[in-house]
Amino acid sequence: MNETIVKEILLRAKKEVFTGNLGNSLTALKGEGVDFAEIKEYDYGDDVRKINWKATAKTGEVKVNVFNVERELNIVIAFMVGGSINFGTVRLKQEVMAELLALLSFSALKNSDRLSTLFFSDKEEGFIKSTKNLGVVEDSLHQALGIEPLGKVSDYNAFCDYINARMKSKALILLIGDFYGDIDLSTIAHRHEIYALMVRDRFEEDPQLYGDFTLVDPSSFGEEEVYLNPSIAKEYKALINSKDEQLYAHFLEHKIVHGKIYTDDDIYIRASQILKG
Repeated sequence: MNETIVKEILLRAKKEVFTGNLGNSLTALKGEGVDFAEIKEYDYGDDVRKINWKATAKTGEVKVNVFNVERELNIVIAFMVGGSINFGTVRLKQEVMAELLALLSFSALKNSDRLSTLFFSDKEEGFIKSTKNLGVVEDSLHQALGIEPLGKVSDYNAFCDYINARMKSKALILLIGDFYGDIDLSTIAHRHEIYALMVRDRFEEDPQLYGDFTLVDPSSFGEEEVYLNPSIAKEYKALINSKDEQLYAHFLEHKIVHGKIYTDDDIYIRASQILKG
């Protein structure tokens, strides 16, 4: 791992967050926000948006809802490790995911939320416990760039089992990966608030290279001889699009905010767009 890359990413992410360009990225996240406490009579200066119209109509007096401010958000950033993230025509997906991790981490910590970071393949690859310390960003970035993804598989079902076993209280989970394979997040979406940030390379969705090739599976290292021509490439692209449409439908059904970031995108702008819906 190149230490220079770590320093460059840290500086870019920190600048974007703390100069205010994207410093409020996570304020758009819903969280639970507040807990209902009681209904009381309206006093001058109360927020009119909190008027309880049903109670007001029933009593003839203006009533407002009173809330207890909820404690800071419990944020978990999950970095999905698998052989397929070791690919990219502009930048490696792993590097883009690492930079996204740094951006989200700084944003969470700037907002004084508690942050945990999980690295997961089909098992826990690393875990940084809940903290508000800005120094954790450099530690997590070293792990994200230093971990060897080849030979590993991103298993989202195993990830859900892990979350259900380890996390008993509600969390806001920012899930970073390339989201290939069979993915079902329904077992955690009912309890936690999930944001799926999909990192892809345009070439893997629309290959513009024809001829005979030996393809190597980055997770199993299995090899296969293939011939790629425009017709086969078109079929492949249609298959990828079909699988993604199924995935998007799953996300919408379970109210999972999602978006795609390509390796040639400005990841700060795209991340902000996704988080703000």
